[in-house]
Amino acid sequence: MPQRLLSVFDLTEDQAIDLLKTPPEQLEDPADRYIAASQLAKYESDRSIQALITAIDLPVTDLNSRIVRRKSVETLGYLNATISIPILQRCLQDEDLYTVQNAVWSIGEIGTQDASILDAIVQLLDQPTQNHRLIIQTLAKLGYRPAATTLHSFTQAEDPTVASAAIAAIYQLTGDTSRLHQLVDL
Repeated sequence: MPQRLLSVFDLTEDQAIDLLKTPPEQLEDPADRYIAASQLAKYESDRSIQALITAIDLPVTDLNSRIVRRKSVETLGYLNATISIPILQRCLQDEDLYTVQNAVWSIGEIGTQDASILDAIVQLLDQPTQNHRLIIQTLAKLGYRPAATTLHSFTQAEDPTVASAAIAAIYQLTGDTSRLHQLVDL
């Protein structure tokens, strides 16, 4: 592995923040911003969290900037950055499928009882291209009982991972054991 690659994976917090702030066209390798966003998961500081939030707010002009946004969203979840919940909520409406999925996962890691956010996550189940299993598991993890009604329709999903997630979530949210036998079959 080239020395440059080895050094970029061992960034200090200041180096990672500086890389994340650097416009991609000024970097030798635009992927360094992705690595910087990833490396900030090691630094649970307000500076790191703010740098990640700022990176999410930057305009998406190409695939690389989209990937940096996705990683920044994910890293905020690793950091359990409660202050980032408002921007993660906005990311639930992002046009990029993977940014939305990372936002759902991060919100699940951080936790929230905000009904408007939880309802927005439930509404993502209406989109066939979304990762239904992730959404269902996140709703269960957050203990969002109003989602149970919507989850019933997923207990018969063609994808067994989605069906089993829905059955388990309904049990977790309501205590309903009537479909647990299906988990054994799945």
